[in-house]
Formats: sequence, C-alpha cells, structure tokens
Amino acid sequence: MFSKNVSSANNQQERVPKDVENLKYYLAGFVDGEGCFSVTICKNKYTALRWKMDPLFQVYQHKDNSRILYIFKDVFNCGYVSKKGGNPSCYVYCVDRISDILDCVIPFFDRYQLVGEKYNNFLLFKQIVNGISLKEHLTKEGFVRLAKKAFQMNRNGKYRKNYLNIIIKSLEQSPETKSQTHLKVR
Repeated sequence: MFSKNVSSANNQQERVPKDVENLKYYLAGFVDGEGCFSVTICKNKYTALRWKMDPLFQVYQHKDNSRILYIFKDVFNCGYVSKKGGNPSCYVYCVDRISDILDCVIPFFDRYQLVGEKYNNFLLFKQIVNGISLKEHLTKEGFVRLAKKAFQMNRNGKYRKNYLNIIIKSLEQSPETKSQTHLKVR
C-alpha cells in the first residue's frame, strides 16, 4: 500500500513531467501553490492622474529548487528569474511586461486553469491587464474601475500599503481631474 519512495518537498522537483502537455498542467498546479497575480497601485508624479498600476505575475521557490523557475521561463518564453528582495534564500520568476502578460501568461492560464481563490485572482488580473492594454487606466473613471478590481484580489487587498478610498479621494482632488465627474466608493 505505501510506497518506499517518500514524497516530500525535497524531491518534488525530480517529478517534473517530461512531456510538454503534462508539464504545463504541472506548472499550473505549481502556480496554485507558489504563484501570485498582483497589481501594484502606487503614486507616480509623472502620470496625469499621479497614480500608476503595475500588473505582475510571480512564482516563488527556495534557491535550492530554483530549477523549476527556469522551466517556467523556458515554457513562457518571457520574464526573468531573480533573488526575492529581502529574502536571499528565495528566488522568484517574474513577468511584468504588459505584452508578455497578454501574449503568454493569460493564454496559458486560460487553457491550463487554476483552482479556487487563485483562479478568481487570475480572472480579475486578466480584466485589469486587458483594461490597461486598452488604456482605460489613463482616465479617472477607468483607473477607479480597475483599482476596485485590484482591491478584490489577494484577500481583498489586505496587505496593500494604500487604501482604495485614499486613492479615489486623491484622484478627486487632482487638478487634472477636478472637471471630471466625481466617483464614490460603493
């Protein structure tokens, strides 16, 4: 009944499927546990609205198992692998270019679907990235609509540095947007 081969995190990397189709399902499952779709919203004095949105897809792994991150890079054919800031024993695979997210990341997860909360985060991420690609984030109304979606992601923005109501209030007070219709948080 029990296998003599003990399954553990240490030998998980040795079980990476060899055929491409199973490898892609494996990678999708790996992202369910070790990946993240996020959209950073931060102040930027160089944009008309004084705020910017940066979507990012990441997968984390201990440096001893970083080989899997390079497999992601090869399969997606974009992005980069680097040390995770503040944690030198952790590496991260990142895709942050809008074109790469649109052309590689989104189509991959449309085909090899995630499960549960991570899937919901992906759907919101996809809507935000598509909105950014259509330049919706350059208007106050579009920025607020996309920001509301971003704040629904990853436990409703629990770990965000900025609050949605502060972002919206600053947009309403911005000289570039005073003539536009004021939006309220619902």
